[in-house]
Amino acid sequence: MEGFSFVDESFDPNISLSYFLSIRLNSDGLSFCTLDPIINKYIQISHFVLNKDFPNAPQLDKYFATIDILNLPFKKTFILIPTQIATLVPAGIFESEKSKIMLEFCCNISDNENVKYNKIRQADVYNIFTIPSEIETIFSRQFPEPIYFHQNTPFIDGFLSSSIVLGNEHYSCCINFNTDFFDVVIFEKTRLKLCNSFTIKGEKDFIYYILFVVEQLKLSESNTSIFISGINENRQKYITELSRYFSKIKQIELPNNFHYSHIFKELRFAGFYNLLNLPTCV
Repeated sequence: MEGFSFVDESFDPNISLSYFLSIRLNSDGLSFCTLDPIINKYIQISHFVLNKDFPNAPQLDKYFATIDILNLPFKKTFILIPTQIATLVPAGIFESEKSKIMLEFCCNISDNENVKYNKIRQADVYNIFTIPSEIETIFSRQFPEPIYFHQNTPFIDGFLSSSIVLGNEHYSCCINFNTDFFDVVIFEKTRLKLCNSFTIKGEKDFIYYILFVVEQLKLSESNTSIFISGINENRQKYITELSRYFSKIKQIELPNNFHYSHIFKELRFAGFYNLLNLPTCV
């Protein structure tokens, strides 16, 4: 994806303390957008391409030093850093002081990672995940009290708080692409049935994991709708392969919880669903 920057004429840096800033940092780039919560409208969005050696603290520092919007004060700042190191825990057994121990049951945590967690209110579960400690240091220095999110928090919360999973089909298979992996979330109507992440290198990997999930949950083409979001350079190839097995495939673009400036008509937004959904998670 190439870089871009669009700012609505209503954006006023003098009142930025009334705005929400949402940031997504991944190896594919640094993306950020601004919501005016008073009118519930997005008025800015930008994307800058990063080098492949993510996380790259000096490069991030450079952007913070040169991008004016990122140096404004905001009412709230949300940070999204996609990772496969995560797990969901039912709210009834979650204990914040044991969040690291719970995550270590299913993931290896390195010394340079910090453990965070979000509550996914619509599903009544906690999402435990890690972020690079070096990156957290930079964000915490740049923004007062930033709130960190895993990509599945706005993904699940956004779908359950909208009418997307209330269609005619019994099951919804929601796929979110990242740089070298994808998340898959299965809903039975509004009930969360599965949430998992798989590393992919090509179409064969992708379709193998999807068909494996379908077989395990005994889904069928006739009662399942597929919803696609996220960013991956081979995204269209994966969708083409998936269309051999499923006919009900829809690409999700803009969350329906917000209003949008006319500038958003200039872009394709299937890759920014989670970023735009972050304000719904607080």
